[in-house]
Amino acid sequence: MIFLWRNGLCTLITVIDGGSLTINVSESYNGVLKKARGLPVTTMVCLTVKALIDRFVERITLANALLEQNKSWPLSVEKRFNENWRKAQAHTGMMNYSTTSAVFEILTFAHNGKGGNVHKIFADAKKCSCGKWVNYHIPCSHAIKFCGLRGIEPKTYVSKYYTTKYYKRTYNATFMPVGDEIYWPPVAFSLVANTEYLRTSTNQCTRRRKNEMDIAPARMSRKCSICKETGHTKARCPRRNPL
Repeated sequence: MIFLWRNGLCTLITVIDGGSLTINVSESYNGVLKKARGLPVTTMVCLTVKALIDRFVERITLANALLEQNKSWPLSVEKRFNENWRKAQAHTGMMNYSTTSAVFEILTFAHNGKGGNVHKIFADAKKCSCGKWVNYHIPCSHAIKFCGLRGIEPKTYVSKYYTTKYYKRTYNATFMPVGDEIYWPPVAFSLVANTEYLRTSTNQCTRRRKNEMDIAPARMSRKCSICKETGHTKARCPRRNPL
């Protein structure tokens, strides 16, 4: 408890992963598999493979188009960088602590009760006290303001893995069609079902109390159309005249 009071909960939850509660990997898996839930296994696999191939084809086509347009980054990266640059125009540089290690303080613009905070910039380590620079590997608005004060191009601090070149390399994969099952090469083994998961013919025991819904409706007794007695039909009636 003493550690929490001295360091604060915010410091504790951001010390390992920057306070991120989820990752894009899990969200991507959920987005692809959402439509495949509740389907048979074969259909589920086919749907998942088709969605994966369609995504790779779509992204590689987009990457080629970006390269033809001489775009440095994909649209989402460029949008985030431009938004950070816009916010940086309202920030103010406060103090330069070191010219060798590039340690700086940036004051954010106060508006409607928000902002007015001082953030520490460690340019050599590509870190900011806000945590966004480390998490996204894109200069935050405070880092961009620091670059403007020092005459540094902020785009050089963007991770190389965000470039269009690496974006294309990510989706530059080849998928081979599976083909029909009759053309598959034979295998040297046979599939054997696990007997532990086979269903047995015995009825499962239940502890639920029976009620009126468990009582089957009474079946109507048969009645002969010749003698008008129950228990048999006219086909087995003893009074029926034989042919």
